[in-house]
Amino acid sequence: MSGCSVDFPIYDITSIDSVRVALCGGGGAVKSGVPNAVEVYDTRGKGLVLAYRYDCERAAPTCIAAHPGEPILAVGVDHNLLILEIEKKQKLNKQVPTLKKVLQREVVKVTDKAEIVKCVTFCCFGEKLVTVGEDNGITIWEYPSMVRRWRITQHLSEVTQVTAHTMGEPEIVTSTRGSECFVWDVETGMQKAQLKFSGTVPNAKYRYRNIRYGCTGETFYSVIVPIAWSNKTSMSHLVKYDTATTPWSIIREFTIKGEPLSELAVSSNETFIATSSSNGHVYILDAHSLGLRRRVFEAHGLFVTGLCFTSSHTDDQFKLLSVSADRECKVHNPHLADPVRFLKAALLLLLFIGALYFLFKFLSSSDLLPHIDDFDADPIAEDHHTHSHHNEL
Repeated sequence: MSGCSVDFPIYDITSIDSVRVALCGGGGAVKSGVPNAVEVYDTRGKGLVLAYRYDCERAAPTCIAAHPGEPILAVGVDHNLLILEIEKKQKLNKQVPTLKKVLQREVVKVTDKAEIVKCVTFCCFGEKLVTVGEDNGITIWEYPSMVRRWRITQHLSEVTQVTAHTMGEPEIVTSTRGSECFVWDVETGMQKAQLKFSGTVPNAKYRYRNIRYGCTGETFYSVIVPIAWSNKTSMSHLVKYDTATTPWSIIREFTIKGEPLSELAVSSNETFIATSSSNGHVYILDAHSLGLRRRVFEAHGLFVTGLCFTSSHTDDQFKLLSVSADRECKVHNPHLADPVRFLKAALLLLLFIGALYFLFKFLSSSDLLPHIDDFDADPIAEDHHTHSHHNEL
């Protein structure tokens, strides 16, 4: 497991293209000496190489999204949206090139209760931009003009997640800290559907903690946890939906007991899906069956704040990156088998072979197995001898 360490707590990460990722975070406005920054890394090779950096001065960036077709990053910094361009620059005097600031605009109205951009994402092939603020309002902007198209305010509780249709359809899904999960039409700003999850516990309420579309938009994934969490008995659910049905139907489910799952990422060809727990563990699953491929225990010392796959369409080039407030960005190979599961299988095989050996020894010592002497070595010769004896008579 390789990666890199940075000089600030990391709050979010996103994939830019097949070889680059961008992450953001910081220490905030407190004069602690911890910087606030956006960094771009090259993932080629075994480690990560810092390619670009942008310092956000006294405001910590909290969320980040990459444009699907242009070298553009959208970053939420306090109540502002920051648009950064990745220019083609060479390192001069070993200094890391700086990202170019294209635009800075206030997108969240500052009040006593709301001042931070919580989520940002591009949609409709990058022609629109969606921002979510602490005021629970979702704003849909035309991009790059940044003309406000719609303002959605129907949520009853704090909006925590937004994800856009991966094939450019004018559709987004939002989830809240309560039990709400809505599908919205970006062109009209109208609600299209509401997802619901009943679970196995009677009268329990569940929260859609993280949400992502599959690579074609025909599938949808969500991490769902009980609102009232108990470390001993509660179950976390990773659910796969079929979006072709009305309402969307659950076709696969992965559950784990006693660990609240949080982050979620889907590889661009939908081969792998990854999730994480508040304990710092990372889980890599097969996206088709939701079968567990690998688990990385304590990948981070603190809770995981973001996951992303490099977006290569060549299956054997995929890498999973995880980030945390522990200032670490870790690289995981989703193709490696789970060593714990491998050791368990090897141990079971050895136990089986050992059991066969001792069973054979027991049967041999108990004279329950026939001995070689009990059988005639050459029954044909014996028959020939008997036949000759009768002829002599």
